[in-house]
Amino acid sequence: MERLFYLSTLLLILISCPILASSQLQIPLEIAEENEQLENDINSFFRIMDRLNDELGFYSFIPYTGNVYLRPSLEQRLMEHFAVPIYSVASGKGPLNRRYEKGKNLVIVLFSGFDDPILAVLNDTELSSGSHFYSFLYVPQGNNKRFLTMEEMRKFFSWCFETSIDHVLLLFQSESEFETWTYYYLKNVTVTRVRKGRSLNSMVRNEGYRFSVQVANDLPSIFWYNSTEQADVIGGGNISLSGPIGLMMVEFMRYINATMDILPIGEKQNSNYDIFQADQNVDMVANLVINDSLPFSPVVSDTQICLLVPHRRKIPSSRYFDRVVSPSVHLLMLPVALLVFVIKYIAHRRRSLLDAFFSTLRFHLGIPLPEGQLERLPLADKIIEVYSLLFLMIFISVCGSILSSVLTAGLYYPPITDVESMRASGLRIITEDPTILQAFRDNRMPSSLADLVDLVDDHTVFKNLQNLNDSVVNVVRTPNWRGLRLYQERLKTKRLAIAGPKLCSDIRLLRLPISPRSPMRFIFKDYFDRIFESGLEQKWIRMGFQKFREVYGITKLPTDKNNEWKPLTISFYSIFITLFMAGMLLSTLVFIIELLYKRYRG
Repeated sequence: MERLFYLSTLLLILISCPILASSQLQIPLEIAEENEQLENDINSFFRIMDRLNDELGFYSFIPYTGNVYLRPSLEQRLMEHFAVPIYSVASGKGPLNRRYEKGKNLVIVLFSGFDDPILAVLNDTELSSGSHFYSFLYVPQGNNKRFLTMEEMRKFFSWCFETSIDHVLLLFQSESEFETWTYYYLKNVTVTRVRKGRSLNSMVRNEGYRFSVQVANDLPSIFWYNSTEQADVIGGGNISLSGPIGLMMVEFMRYINATMDILPIGEKQNSNYDIFQADQNVDMVANLVINDSLPFSPVVSDTQICLLVPHRRKIPSSRYFDRVVSPSVHLLMLPVALLVFVIKYIAHRRRSLLDAFFSTLRFHLGIPLPEGQLERLPLADKIIEVYSLLFLMIFISVCGSILSSVLTAGLYYPPITDVESMRASGLRIITEDPTILQAFRDNRMPSSLADLVDLVDDHTVFKNLQNLNDSVVNVVRTPNWRGLRLYQERLKTKRLAIAGPKLCSDIRLLRLPISPRSPMRFIFKDYFDRIFESGLEQKWIRMGFQKFREVYGITKLPTDKNNEWKPLTISFYSIFITLFMAGMLLSTLVFIIELLYKRYRG
């Protein structure tokens, strides 16, 4: 009987175990539906990420999953789906301030509500200072509603704006569809749904926004002048902008159907490019600056400080002979002439010094003696006349040929390409910018040339450039030279040119400062990228230089002179004519003196 009881108990246990096991392994219906909805959200999210990645081309993904757990994990799914690096961040570690790869990175955040601790982790200095795109996926847990109201979204995007999180997409599943929202700042935070065919540019166009732009003259890259030519952009004011940067700003305002208030300042741009906005209400400063800490300001150009040197500097015709014949040859001819003089004086007994002098002069001019006179010469004098005359004739012929060539084609100073040739040229360096002199002292430019730099006024520099003066060396910044070089476009041979890299500073990047509170930060960079690819910048450089000529009264451009290579005038031979006349006069005077001396003596 007891054995039967044990058997019946064991059978009951065996029958009940599968029932208990099945009841414990069964997943509640609510959890299953929640997991299924999460998978659907993730799939919809990945479809949007595919389109974003194709359009923007992200360098890496930075996922923040927080308390949302997936199987497989979000990091694993990203690695299987995209061939880009992944930075994984845990929610409990707080801001990491990790240095991420420079470029467009996609920050992916899964959060369950505004109290999710993962949002605090996003208060990261490195994230806010980089060029990142944010994608927030709202994943509610428990009894939280699956969608966000407009007030909640406005609260969320206000937090993004205060945290300097731009380029944001907020994604969640509403009652009917998967929705995508974003925001932009025009006077206040504006929340808008992302729809096909509707862009931020179209939203700004509809607003008719008015921007404020600060300007300092930096000729000819950017300058302002009194005119109503751009009344449709400046809102009826009497100040217009020109130069490539100024024209770009004007066309940008037309592109977004906006207007701007131009705020000119009295400061002048210098080689340090350190003009910054002082008023926080200014949307943009239309001057280039060197500042890599401006996150929303695109790199629009690069700059170098370079010496503007004479390209082909002619040597005056009066200096041709001493430039053609080396000074060492002059030094060599002096002892040779002295040796010939001594031989001719000693070899002829009872000969005056004057006779030896004229004989030496005739010898060096290459004038041969008649045969009868040659036979009567002493042996030492005869050897000099015979064997040295051949060398003298060749030397005189070579000098004559070289002199004829340079008189025909001209003679030029050696080009200035480095510090040694700059110092050998004997030219001074002029500039109106005190920071240029400091650049030489700080060795950003060759410090060994600092003693050659002279500070002058703006008018002197302008006149030297306008006259293409090749007796001084100017200092230019390459962005300005792109416009100024058009001044020489009608010359076949440019008279001024930028020296080689040894006389230039290092290349530095230039940005246009945009206020982090201005809506320009969302749309200007894309606009500039299109401008750069289209080549409009070259057109604006030419248009800006044309306006620069009109404003500053440059009516004509320099041209090549038709009579630049004119024949030698009689004045070139004036020194030889003077010597000839002096010799004739001296000869006549000596003849008269000898005649009178013999008459009265007799």
